[in-house]
Amino acid sequence: MSDDPTKEKHSRRLQQEENAIKKQVKIAKQYGMDKKYTEQPHRFAKHHVLNCGNPKCVLCANPRHTFGEKTIQEKRFEQTEKWREE
Repeated sequence: MSDDPTKEKHSRRLQQEENAIKKQVKIAKQYGMDKKYTEQPHRFAKHHVLNCGNPKCVLCANPRHTFGEKTIQEKRFEQTEKWREE
């Protein structure tokens, strides 16, 4: 049905996902997380252990949104804009 390169790509993708899950489970065990984290390892297929998932959390959120800081690119643009005015 499918050729060898396609099978290899598919198996490599699955292996990468399994490795990522194993790494997250290992981190969860190191930090003494609940049993639900070690019993349901596939929950880490798309997110990390130490991320609480709350976008308003100070530790997990983007500092630009929580503290109102501007990005480096925005700061750079403002500097060039002031430079052109002179």
